[in-house]
Amino acid sequence: MQQIGKQQLYILIIVFLIGSTPLFELGIKAKPDSWLAMTMAAVIGLLLTVVYVTVQKRAPEAGLGELILMHFGKWLGGAVGLVYALWFAYESMRNVRDVGELTNMALLTVTPKWMIMLLILFVAAYTVSKGLEVFVRVTQLLFPIAGISYLFIILLLFIAKLPDIHQLLPLMENGIGPIAKAAFPDLVSFPFGQMVIFLVYWKYLKEKQVLRKVTFWAQVGVSAFLIFMNMLVMSVLGLSLSEVTALPLLQAVQLIRLANFLERLDVIVTLLLYIGLYVKMTALYLAAVLTLKEVTGAAYRHLVWPVGMVIYAASFLEPNNTYHIWLGFDVTLKIVPLFQIVLPLLLLIVGVRKRYKKAAQQHSDAGQTG
Repeated sequence: MQQIGKQQLYILIIVFLIGSTPLFELGIKAKPDSWLAMTMAAVIGLLLTVVYVTVQKRAPEAGLGELILMHFGKWLGGAVGLVYALWFAYESMRNVRDVGELTNMALLTVTPKWMIMLLILFVAAYTVSKGLEVFVRVTQLLFPIAGISYLFIILLLFIAKLPDIHQLLPLMENGIGPIAKAAFPDLVSFPFGQMVIFLVYWKYLKEKQVLRKVTFWAQVGVSAFLIFMNMLVMSVLGLSLSEVTALPLLQAVQLIRLANFLERLDVIVTLLLYIGLYVKMTALYLAAVLTLKEVTGAAYRHLVWPVGMVIYAASFLEPNNTYHIWLGFDVTLKIVPLFQIVLPLLLLIVGVRKRYKKAAQQHSDAGQTG
């Protein structure tokens, strides 16, 4: 079985959760309090991770598919596992479509969308075919590039004196209601609830004893970063511009003008976009293959390309980008709590019940023996 180290898990969690999230001003329904909505969602996300880790700790050597089979049985568990695999593939497809739409819109305006999506999916499929260890090493290579790029952007925004703290005011003007509404289910579902995918990957960690510590510190760190980036973009663009801009971070970076020569830094944002989408797309693709393997017992190598073809074909089902965005934010984010909250809680409850029954049976047997 392939294995990954604690540092590799730490980096994978950070890069996966960041993804393309900082490029968008999430929680904008809460207006200037969007960063407070992010904070609330991050706290709920940490609580969900407690549930995920607790379930994983019961069977540290089991992946998500195996955990589902253990808790729900062969037939019901098999069906639930298949639905999870389909959900992972669907989420991967959304990232493939994002690459196609954003590239077509901002960079290669005359290149056929099908070609862009085919190329990025082929790269992801090739990575998945090489297994988890190769994917994690690629993520390790991309991590410093992404980190330095974000740091460079942040420094330039402050050097150019673009952030204005007054753009974050008034604070909680309409109370906590709009903040809670923006946080749940949308921000909990994306990105924090996506931590559920690590129920697929935790079994491959070499040092199982540090799983909880590594996971929580990585999630706390990335949550703080996402909240900070949300505040930064809002403080640069203000509410009115943040609400109407497709890529707020790109818009903020385009405002940088230093010494009449340092400008047009769009390429950095584009690089971050591709890194984030590639890692998230590949992680979800790989999770779909691994879950399907555990549920069906099929050979890993026989699943990689068929799953990839399904993802590619599904990326054409949405007729246009408007429909793609509507389906993602107005429909999908309302459904995914089933996978991120309801089913994991059922796993937790069923597991506790089974453990209680086993302990009661052992106590009964001991009483009869005595």
